Amino acid sequence: MGPLRLTLFRHGQAQPVHSCPEDFERALTRRGVNEAREMASRLARRGLIPDLILASPAERTWATASILAGILELDGTKIQGVRELYLATPETTWQVLTGVEWGAVHLLVCGHNPGLSHIASRFGPAPEPRELGTAGFASAAWTVARWHDLEPETAVECELDDPQNMADLWT
Repeated sequence: MGPLRLTLFRHGQAQPVHSCPEDFERALTRRGVNEAREMASRLARRGLIPDLILASPAERTWATASILAGILELDGTKIQGVRELYLATPETTWQVLTGVEWGAVHLLVCGHNPGLSHIASRFGPAPEPRELGTAGFASAAWTVARWHDLEPETAVECELDDPQNMADLWT
């Protein structure tokens, strides 16, 4: 395997907490569906097509991941639900990512805040606060070749974007 890329993708806007008896069942709003579609198109235009999507199995994250896969033309075998990613802490998410050799050069994780934003805030040699809005993403690259060798601070580049078009790139 060559250099690795990790994209952290926050789910699109979901129904309010009070709208469902269980948080796990909250669906995307119409805006959330549109956000996911727009951001999938932006990933495609940038050539940021993952080899594999790991998604929290919550309704809103699974729906977001399915939209991404459809627009990025990934078949259904390229999405895996990972129960541990549901409302995961940054530490749990990082353990999932680095605990297995995924057989992918570019891995996309579709999950929840605040965990994803905490990880994105650690990317690169000069970490800084980064808040992923709904359907926002942070995509970072490393020169290492194995997932278990990844450390957030050793990322060599990072792209950030969200539906409000606050794109940023550093290398």
